[in-house]
Amino acid sequence: MQVRRLGIEDDELARYALAVFEAGGDVDPAAFLSRAEASLIVATDDAGVAGWVYGHELVHPDGERTMLLYALDVAERARRQGVGTALVEAFVEDGRGRGCTEVWVLTDDGNPAGLATYRAAGGTRDGVVQVMFTWKLAEGRHS
Repeated sequence: MQVRRLGIEDDELARYALAVFEAGGDVDPAAFLSRAEASLIVATDDAGVAGWVYGHELVHPDGERTMLLYALDVAERARRQGVGTALVEAFVEDGRGRGCTEVWVLTDDGNPAGLATYRAAGGTRDGVVQVMFTWKLAEGRHS
């Protein structure tokens, strides 16, 4: 298995990953990959894309930088083989390399696979029950 962060030159591999995880439609991944604050990391094996993780670097008003792990997905054939953990570890390393002070993700108790993966990758669960508010501004692909 290979795990690597994609750059603008990897738009075909990104497009393939979008198709594997049914996230793309007619999206041009170059728009995402060209953003300096974006991070898209894929795991590949002999059968193709085994998983991906993506998120964003966030810059706070005081200059502190953190990374939001927005999404993680592993192909069914590759689950329970350490792919998710390897992807999260690579994402954390990307944040470290950017000089971020923290990587964070939101999930809930209804996602036992995610909880196990984040824990296995060295994440620490905070004791706060998360509540998320959203403001619907327009229809989007993730609506």
